[in-house]
Amino acid sequence: MRMVLVDARLGVQVWFERDDSEDRVNFLLDQAATVGFGQIRIFLMWPWIQPDSADQWDFGLWDRVFEAAAARGITVKATLTANSGPWWLGMPSVLHTHNLTLQEEWIPSIDAYVDACVRRYAHHPALGQWILWNEPNYPYDAKNPSITRPVGAGQKWRELLQAKYSGDIARLNRRWRTGYRSFVEIPFLEGIAHPAHDGWAWRNYASFIDDVELRSTLIEGEIRRLSDAVRALDPKTPLCINPNETLRNHAEYGYRLAQLARPVDILGASFHAPWVFSTFAQIDDHTSLVVAGLTLLANTPGDHSVEVTEVQTGNTFYAGVTGLGMSPAIASTTFLAPLMAGADSVTGWCFNTREHDFEAGEWGLLDDMDQIGPRALGVSAARDALKRLDGAIGTWKPKPNTAIVLTSEDSQAVQFAMSLNTKTTWGTYAPAAVQGAALIAVELARLGVGAALAPISALGGFGRPELIVAAHLVAWDRATVDSLLEYAAAGASVLIDGTTGEFSIDAELHRPWPGFLEELTGLRSRGLETANDGHDFAVAESGNVIGSVVGVRSLPVMGPEWTPDVTITYAADSTPILWARRWGAGRLLYCSAALAPTVLMSGAQRSVVDRILERATAQISRVARPLSPHTTCLCVEGDAGDAVAIFAPEVTRRAGRPFTVSLPSGQYMDLWSENLVSVPHSSVLQLTGDDGIAILVKVDSIQTDGCD
Repeated sequence: MRMVLVDARLGVQVWFERDDSEDRVNFLLDQAATVGFGQIRIFLMWPWIQPDSADQWDFGLWDRVFEAAAARGITVKATLTANSGPWWLGMPSVLHTHNLTLQEEWIPSIDAYVDACVRRYAHHPALGQWILWNEPNYPYDAKNPSITRPVGAGQKWRELLQAKYSGDIARLNRRWRTGYRSFVEIPFLEGIAHPAHDGWAWRNYASFIDDVELRSTLIEGEIRRLSDAVRALDPKTPLCINPNETLRNHAEYGYRLAQLARPVDILGASFHAPWVFSTFAQIDDHTSLVVAGLTLLANTPGDHSVEVTEVQTGNTFYAGVTGLGMSPAIASTTFLAPLMAGADSVTGWCFNTREHDFEAGEWGLLDDMDQIGPRALGVSAARDALKRLDGAIGTWKPKPNTAIVLTSEDSQAVQFAMSLNTKTTWGTYAPAAVQGAALIAVELARLGVGAALAPISALGGFGRPELIVAAHLVAWDRATVDSLLEYAAAGASVLIDGTTGEFSIDAELHRPWPGFLEELTGLRSRGLETANDGHDFAVAESGNVIGSVVGVRSLPVMGPEWTPDVTITYAADSTPILWARRWGAGRLLYCSAALAPTVLMSGAQRSVVDRILERATAQISRVARPLSPHTTCLCVEGDAGDAVAIFAPEVTRRAGRPFTVSLPSGQYMDLWSENLVSVPHSSVLQLTGDDGIAILVKVDSIQTDGCD
């Protein structure tokens, strides 16, 4: 067997059919190794392992896969499918599902399946990771919620309500506007309102927020049960989960990331551009959104590392919300950028095309004849560049981010409740805050500022960020405000937008709002003003219209300590859009526009957000700053030097123009093209590579014994 270079940081889902022969398995893994994949991901398909009865076990296919992987130095990410059982158990004709356990009588068979898989492969030399549950989520299905309530939901519902309301049914009734006599008689959320009132806007929000806690608790219980079962037999192999709705409203899908991460060693994620990103972002944002989502995982409190467990590596046309292409350059960037941002590994979906029922993507990284083509060679190029980077600067990691963009699962719960009780465009768009925050992080990176998403629960755990952004966090509490002011006092700039802090986390209007800021800082809002007829508010800079913001703005009343920025105003009435005041060693910035909804708008609206962010980051120094559109720099620091990875659209999307960055002058080796480049005294570097990729290391910092 010929020796090829595989990299354990590069992974791919390989699709094996139930009747694949040993020759077929060996062929696919030879192809994977040739491309450079050091990990493969597989689904231990329960319907194939026990196809006909509880007494029948068939691990033949997976035995062949494990042996072939070990022979090639490839490790296996084994995904358990405990929620997707065989026909005879009563899970008919669904090869894989996200549902939780729906029937009590399934549990003994689930336990037996998990036990058998772990006992068989726990000590196999190829095993690298157990993925406990593919893409766990539990969305509230307003159309048909009753059939998705899993085992134990009723008992857990009563327990959490009794705990939250201290066993006082009168207290619950006051908040819910109900008249229950005991906790035992309380139905699930879908049974509270009269059928004629279902979907009516005047329902109480608290029951929706309580249902979020129920769904989250049930997901976490399933993950803990599987974790305990695997750990009882295999105490060493890393455990992983990969939530797939990281950049959607967490409350809608039952996510509390910190609790989900507790039973595992690796918090991964699936990022699906055709299903998620294409609904709110431009194609040139997609890789940067993966990086933003990864930083949210990394900043989630807990003792875990992070990875990209699943990301598109093939074209789609029939699959997803929007068909999307995968060029060789995008394939390279898809793996390189998350690794530069701190991922342990990146695993693509999918290596090869399924023969039947390819609803999860109809084209693989290989072509439809399973041959290595340009897309796969893009991954090989990433492998080679990583080897050169390792040789040049040794072991490396991302540089600490200087800006933090906050998310809040408590605020998202309030937004989710609102979305089910309103009909307006922005009211029904529950993921506006988290998706807007992700795009703000993308825009900060394009300004040369290292930016990360982080949950509010992580406040206090950062070092010394220079900027913290709170955008469209509609609900918060006093502890959040105190933490933000502490960071400002220590030297940070804290930017708050016009729809932040309006409500408490129990959906109560703060009076005045933003909550707690008037008494502490002299800032309050008189309310929101909405543009007529759904129009936006035009914004001018030095008298010239530069774009617009979404058609809602706060009407602030500012104390004398606040100073308006008169250079950027609403065009119609010249009202300032941005205010600032000193706060200890730092400063507070208040933008009366809704930044997160605005950045979700297409076109020129990002120019307004960028102008606000430029003012907020004016005091932050940059190692590298992109100067061309849709360009991002990711900086890493190594044992023997630093590197700057530059990602821009490929040449066809740049209309043949160069991509440009600002860097300290000097000689650099581009580890992507393997060419020397010179940055002149102007500090402006123009690059012409077709791929839109460069990995630059200063020549005087390159190790002489490792870069080839």
